[in-house]
Parts: sequence; C-alpha cells; structure tokens
Amino acid sequence: MSAPAPGGGRPALATCAAAAFLLLVLALPSSIAPMGIAAGSCGVLTVVLWLTTPGPKWPRNPVELPALGWLLALAVASVFAEDPRASFTRVSKGLFPALVGLSAFHAAARRAGERAVACLLVAAALGSAFGLWLWAAKDAGEAARARGLAGHYMTFAGQLLLFTSLAAGIAATTSDRRWRLGALASGALGCAALAATFTRSAWLGLVVALGIVLGMTRPRWLLALGALVALLVAFGPASFRERAASAFDPRHPTNVERTHMWDAGLRMFRDHPITGVGLQDLRAIYDRYRAPAARERAGHLHSVPIHVAATTGIVGLLAFTWLYVSLVRAASSGLKAGARAGGVAAGVRLGVTAGLAGFLIAGLFEWNFGDEELLYPLYTLAGLAWAARRWSEDPTR
Repeated sequence: MSAPAPGGGRPALATCAAAAFLLLVLALPSSIAPMGIAAGSCGVLTVVLWLTTPGPKWPRNPVELPALGWLLALAVASVFAEDPRASFTRVSKGLFPALVGLSAFHAAARRAGERAVACLLVAAALGSAFGLWLWAAKDAGEAARARGLAGHYMTFAGQLLLFTSLAAGIAATTSDRRWRLGALASGALGCAALAATFTRSAWLGLVVALGIVLGMTRPRWLLALGALVALLVAFGPASFRERAASAFDPRHPTNVERTHMWDAGLRMFRDHPITGVGLQDLRAIYDRYRAPAARERAGHLHSVPIHVAATTGIVGLLAFTWLYVSLVRAASSGLKAGARAGGVAAGVRLGVTAGLAGFLIAGLFEWNFGDEELLYPLYTLAGLAWAARRWSEDPTR
C-alpha cells in the first residue's frame, strides 16, 4: 500500500508544502539562490506539516545512516583542519542528503511524483533551450561555452548530465506516447546544450549513463551508441572534435594542470592521511604543495576522490563511499524487474541510477560533488527514484 498523500488533515499547509516542493523541482535547472529559497521554504513547511499532521509517515530510506556518517566525517575533518574556522563553514554541505527524504515524502503518491517529474523535464528543457540561445548569441563557439541559468559551463554541464539521464531512462521504458515524446524532446535539448558546454568530463559521464540505460533496456543498441560516438568524434564540427581529442592528449595545458593538482592532492593525503587538511578553500595550501611547473592556484583539485582524500582523509573517503553507494541503492532497488515492466516509475529509477553513475565518472575529472547547484538535483532525484519504486502500488493517477 502506498503512503497517504501528505497533509490529509491540514489541506492549506499541505498545499503550501507541496507547492514549495514543485518550486524546488522547477528551480533545479537554475542557480543557487532560487534552489536554496525553495528548498528552505519546502523544508520548513514540510517539517511543520509532519509534526502537526497524524497522516503521513516520514519515508525511511537507505541514505539516512550514511548521510549521518558523511556529516560526522566533515565535522571531524574540520576539527583537525589546518583552518578549523574556515572548514566548519562548509560542514553544512553535509545536510544536503536530507533532500532525499524530503523529495521522497512529497513524491510518495504516484500522481504527485509524476507531476514533479513532468515539471522537471519541462524546466530542464527550457533551461537547455535558454543555454543554447545564449551560446548562439555569443557566436556559438568554444570560447562562449553554454552556461545556462547556472552561470558556469561546468555546473550547467553537470545539471544537464543528470537531467538528460533522467529523460533517457523515461524515454527508454515508458510506452505512454506523451511521456516518451516529452522525455525525448527534453533529452535532445539537453544533449545539444551539453555539447555546447564543451565539458569533456560531462560528455564522458553522459556516454556512460546512456550506455547503462541501453544496457538495461535495449542491449543491442549499445553498438549503435558506440558507432554514433565514434562518428561524432571523427566527423563532427571541428571545435567539438578538437575538444574531444584533447581529453586524450597528456600534453594539453588543461590536462597538465589537472595532473599537477592531482599530484598535489595525493601529497596532501600522504601528509594528512586520517582526517585530511580540512574543507576550506585550498589555494593557500595548494601553493605549498603544487609543482614548480604548475601555473594555476587551485581552490579545489578537479577530482572527487582525490579532493575528498586530501580534505577529509581516510575517514572522509570511507564516509563518501558509503554515502554514494547508498544513493545508488536508493535509486536502483528492484530496478531489473521494474525495467522489464516498464513505465514512468521504472524510467525514473533507471534514469537516476544511470545519472548517478555518469556523475561519478565525471567526478573523476572535476569537483562536481562540491558544487551546491549540483547537490540539490543529485539528492532530489535520488529521493524521487526511491519514492518511484512504490508508484506501481498506487492506483491513483
């Protein structure tokens, strides 16, 4: 039996909380301010609703205990940080996993969950179109790099990776014509906008995500995906070909700087193996560790595992691994059976699982897990996927 819709006994408060959640979903393809305002409003209203209404129970999920472990790891790293005061200001990022429960609470009912997913697909499509329009208005070249509402091309690329993976999962599993066409349109715009960001790590992440979607639903199409990628690399526009090829050039200036950052991060970890150097901006510390040939002053290390190791040590690495595995568990529980059955719920779970995998792959080459504009959609999508596993049991539409 599905959970009752939130707020059966206090319709006005329930309506306001549900509306705030939809505003959060609509804000996910944008910048930090609207996301934060919507999430804060939704959180306060939801807690009041939950405390004052006897109806719905808070949805327990696999992320709760690992999230607590991650928060404690950040606090411990800050206690022993080189700059504890600056480090403690960033411990609040450990509260973001609460969005999983918040999202699952509001998406428990099938109708509410599908409404949220539809709003997200529309908002993502509009955000992609806006990013493409701005990019085209600035000569549509690599120098312009599409930034969308996020304001930065790498952040925009990370958002597009997650939303396009979601759209791909829905398009691959549902037989409903409206959902499939809507997901395909949103996904196509997302792919085009992602290409215009010229962000290689997100390109790679999307290929992995699409590979997972096809591997779960249409394995024979994997060869077609590989052929399409090869054709784009070989015969696509020159600027895109050159950008893709640069990912495999160890002498490319960007790649050289990344290797300097990774080397410095590993040496930070070697010197502070248990709790790391702390969560503060790394520029001052990096100046002590960077190689003489390095040209950039890095505030972060452009790699999630290396940055987590350097800043939080073994304690943080273990906590991060536990947390991320729990996110994948929340999204993928019973996924094989769901993918065979098809439907929007299966598509949400498949798309989010694929997006989590692609996000992790992209994170090998960038610090996407430190970007709040990406943490909001990451955890919200995980909550939607966790709720979606029960939608088939809900007869309401």
